[in-house]
Amino acid sequence: MSRALNVQTFGSLVVIGAFAAAEGAAAYLAACPGSPAAWYLNLAVFRPFEAARVETSPLHPLFGIDALRNAVVLAGLTLAVRILHFRFGVAAIANLCFVFAAALAYAWIGGGGPRQAVSLVPMAAIQGPDCAVLAVMLTSSFLAFAISHWSFAGRIRSERRRSVNPAGVP
Repeated sequence: MSRALNVQTFGSLVVIGAFAAAEGAAAYLAACPGSPAAWYLNLAVFRPFEAARVETSPLHPLFGIDALRNAVVLAGLTLAVRILHFRFGVAAIANLCFVFAAALAYAWIGGGGPRQAVSLVPMAAIQGPDCAVLAVMLTSSFLAFAISHWSFAGRIRSERRRSVNPAGVP
């Protein structure tokens, strides 16, 4: 059980950490608009987050002045819930992180309509460091999501077996 909680916590922290890093990169760009590294981070590495920040995105309310502080608080809450061994809390945070990662992927890949380019070569939209960040977020959060459901289903099965056979006789 401890290993399952660790994996769920790790998956949640990856998503929260990516969110905090993207907010940190946006703050860095606002502080140093002439920095090539700040532009690279925002336009290449954290491009899915930029797509989610636009006014028309349903994820827009998650971004703002307090977003970095909120991400740090949520990471602390995730660790506190894990330390307290509150299984439902760990699973709930893991599921919310998966939903956020999936919504971010949708906003980046499918939410902006078809991409157009003035070229005879097809546009390669799904590659680069931004795809790697999104793939890591989706993979780790899906693993946490799946393990949370698997562990609760196993717990329900064991409770049913125990209630059917209370004496423990086979």
